[in-house]
Amino acid sequence: MTNEFPPISPAALASSADRQRGLRYLSVGIAINALIWGITLFLLKDSPQVYTSQWSVLLLGKEGRNPDYALSQGVSASQAKPPLIRESDIKTSYKIIATTDTVRKAAAAKVGITADQFGKPQVELVEGTALMNFAISGSTREEAQKKAYALHEALQERLTQLRLQQAEEEQAGFENALRISRKKLETAQLRLSDYKVKAGLASKDQLDQLASNIETLRRIRAEIAAQQQDASTRARQLAANLNVTSRLAADAFTLRADALFQQYLQQYSESTAKLTDLSVKFGPNHPLVVRETAKQAAIQQALQARAQAILGRALDATAMAQLNLGSSAQTETARESLFKAIVTNQTEQEGLTARIQELDRQLNYLENRLNVMAQNSQYLDALNRNMKIEESVFSSRLAGLDASTGDIFGSYPPIQLVADPDLPETGIVPRRQPYFRIALLLSLVSTLVLLGFWFRKTAAARYFLHRYKLSG
Repeated sequence: MTNEFPPISPAALASSADRQRGLRYLSVGIAINALIWGITLFLLKDSPQVYTSQWSVLLLGKEGRNPDYALSQGVSASQAKPPLIRESDIKTSYKIIATTDTVRKAAAAKVGITADQFGKPQVELVEGTALMNFAISGSTREEAQKKAYALHEALQERLTQLRLQQAEEEQAGFENALRISRKKLETAQLRLSDYKVKAGLASKDQLDQLASNIETLRRIRAEIAAQQQDASTRARQLAANLNVTSRLAADAFTLRADALFQQYLQQYSESTAKLTDLSVKFGPNHPLVVRETAKQAAIQQALQARAQAILGRALDATAMAQLNLGSSAQTETARESLFKAIVTNQTEQEGLTARIQELDRQLNYLENRLNVMAQNSQYLDALNRNMKIEESVFSSRLAGLDASTGDIFGSYPPIQLVADPDLPETGIVPRRQPYFRIALLLSLVSTLVLLGFWFRKTAAARYFLHRYKLSG
């Protein structure tokens, strides 16, 4: 009986074995991977979920003052113009403040848990806007929302504390600078007051007044000098016309006022007239002429003696003749009028000369005083400038103190809740990535191991097939 089926070659048998082996390894790989991922999904399904509540706040203030700068300078922000804090810097500061242990502990106390259980919030700064997005997680929907409200309240309270603390520090700094400025102002005022008393100079107006007085005295002196020159000229002209000096004219009136001298003068005139008559009738040696000549000489000697007693100096006959103004009983003559004019002008000249001398003395005193006061005025101006500067600094710091007490939002502007914390609908499993990473690693390892076994079996089968061909 013949064989109906042709013999199967070893190569065909080896190829069929490879296919069956590959299917077995593929099935095992699928099963192992299904087991790994099944276990992973089961663990993820039974893991506790967390819920995240989200909310948004709006930064109302866009720019603030740097508090450290104001405290270090001790002046108002409007005067010193310190660098402004940018909005991005403020949002970054608020982000740090919201995640500090102080705020977290305060928020945790509001919901009755510890800070570690409370967790750390997530803060996102929305670029180009004044918005800040917050997120906090909880084990339940309600817990997440409560923690969100508690964190927002704790952040507001902390910002209020920082504002009050900043206001107190700024006020203390301003008050300290204000005390220093007040002390400097009082010192400047005291120095100015003491110098005014010491120098006798209250203000610069005194210099103007003193200069005005000097100019007035100079004008008066010029007018008096002109009057004195006019009186001197008149006196000299009259004296030249009468061929007498001003002194002799004054002596004439002095002698005219003396009754005894006038009596002697009357007797001398009568004796002279009688001697003239006798000389015409008789010769010089006639007893009457001799007796009258002796009488005249005696009267003349008495006149000279009286004149010397009155004037303090001797007068000769010529001078006495010039001084003869006539008897006081007579009416005023033209000569007497001219003598009176000479004496009047001389007296006026002497009076004006005395006034000029007094004015010169006053001018010299006032000019010296003006020079001294002008020098003192420079120092007075310096003291005044110093006092005004201290007054300006004191006023600015006082204004800065008022401004600082009224602006508590300078560096910590208020925030407004624009989106309330939501109540999350679904939860998420925390730390899912480690599970997926482990599952993926196990899948890769198992697959690589199966591929290694498969390649090894395949290589061994091909080796035996090759030996079989060589032996056949």
